[in-house]
Amino acid sequence: MAKDKGFTLVAKSVPARQRSSFYKEIVTDFLAGRDKSVMVEGTDRKAVTLVQGLRKVVETDNITSIKVVQRGGAVYLTRG
Repeated sequence: MAKDKGFTLVAKSVPARQRSSFYKEIVTDFLAGRDKSVMVEGTDRKAVTLVQGLRKVVETDNITSIKVVQRGGAVYLTRG
């Protein structure tokens, strides 16, 4: 008899990677509003991470009407 190894291997494919809808929700809310410029605050993410996530949504969804801007530690969305 084989000795129990304490684990089992199960054949299963890796699920597709899903992006967080967090950044998309921020962009969608901004587009729905009327403000020309807003500062994004109240998240637990660093400014650099927030900028990268927001820019990726803007690029992927081909949104040319807004820009993501970082000034110091603050992140802004502006209508272009």
